[in-house]
Amino acid sequence: MTAFDQAGQLNNWALTPADRVQPFTYGVDAGVGETDNVSLMPTDKVSQTIATVDTDFTVHERSRLLDVNAVGDFSYLDYLQNAYGPQLIGRFDGVGNLAIVPGRLIWTLKDDFGQAAVDPYAPVTPNNMEYVNYITTGPDLTLRLGGIDFIDVSARYARAQYQTSPFNSNRLLGSVVFGRDISAGAAVSLNANTERVLFDNTVVNTDFERSSGFGRYEVHGARTDFVGELGATVVNQSGASPASGLVNVGSVGVVTPGAAPVAVSQTKDSTSGPLAKLELTRKVSASAKVFLTAGRDVTDSSSSFAAQSTGAVGVNTITPAALTSDTFRTTYASAGWQYALNRTTLTLSGRWEKDIYPGLSALDVTFPGAAFTVERRLTHAFTAQLMGRWNKTDYPRAVLGPQAFGSTEYAETVLGASLTWRHARGLEIRLRCSHDSYMVSNGNTGYHETRAFLTVGYRPTLAPAAENLQ
Repeated sequence: MTAFDQAGQLNNWALTPADRVQPFTYGVDAGVGETDNVSLMPTDKVSQTIATVDTDFTVHERSRLLDVNAVGDFSYLDYLQNAYGPQLIGRFDGVGNLAIVPGRLIWTLKDDFGQAAVDPYAPVTPNNMEYVNYITTGPDLTLRLGGIDFIDVSARYARAQYQTSPFNSNRLLGSVVFGRDISAGAAVSLNANTERVLFDNTVVNTDFERSSGFGRYEVHGARTDFVGELGATVVNQSGASPASGLVNVGSVGVVTPGAAPVAVSQTKDSTSGPLAKLELTRKVSASAKVFLTAGRDVTDSSSSFAAQSTGAVGVNTITPAALTSDTFRTTYASAGWQYALNRTTLTLSGRWEKDIYPGLSALDVTFPGAAFTVERRLTHAFTAQLMGRWNKTDYPRAVLGPQAFGSTEYAETVLGASLTWRHARGLEIRLRCSHDSYMVSNGNTGYHETRAFLTVGYRPTLAPAAENLQ
């Protein structure tokens, strides 16, 4: 297994019930909705009617020469009273592997597209988000030595593109893996990665090199999958390290949203930290499975965006704002449980992350969160779903300026429900309602919002032959 497999595989486990992966699914719908607080304001709420067109799809296709795994979920919103202009929101994560020489030489193309906040301290309205795209491509070469030993060599070119933030970059990545298959489902390896990041804008960004070395052990059994990694990461970055982006970091640690970027006079010849990762998935019964992920590493905002996962609700939230292109130390943990049997699906997940920026302590942040979904097929035609999500964000060392409108510590709770009526093989009518509570501990941007949408769509069921593939 190459070092890029971890970034190339999608972490969208919540989108498909355990062991029921369909080769291809899709759905489209259109309808209208209403919100009682379109601008997400604490007071003086403004209602708005919203027309929507939605589409979602999953692709899981594997053959001798081609392996494709992709997930997409998008909505086009038109604010009929012109509170905002038309908006496309959603997330796409896809990876395709083309076997040039089966078992030896593979070409990989991976793309991650979504939205990120611009101002981290303000609610995410259409005026406070930007499109981000991260694409990588390159070859993987695998050489077998004596049947049980192997060498994997990988090379990648990557492009990170931001709609607004000045963090566009080209990236050159390479990895070498020396490993041994110690049993039919287990392998150990020594891994070395290197990455060179070159920014388009070098006024507010500084190019850097990131290198990692680690040992890896993995085992894949009938009911258990385990991956463990342990090593270190070193980042070499010379010259002044700017406080890039849309904030101004003053001499006393004052963070003012919307101010122009200012270079901070500091030299960071190198930054290092431990690399540790643990991934455990266990099928506890025919209907249930659990997972646990934990780790620590040195990363940056673009790499973090590409690695974002979904969680229990099955859709990605808006990625937190990238305040700087500098690398940071991240420590994270997540766990989840999923149950799928007959007419009922239940998913629970929780996560915690802490990011530390050396030399820029005002940007240090903690992200705890939890989510759940419950889906029940009530009758042949009706299906009901309940979902909930809670996320907290805390910038403990950031202080808002006196004129700023925002919050440095806040928690968002979303509760929602839907009722779907299906007819024949594809017609689908769905009513969705949700309530969003944005509670502020430090700041002035708390709000409440309620939304409701009624849509009519088409979501074809699988043919019997396709169902057998499950």
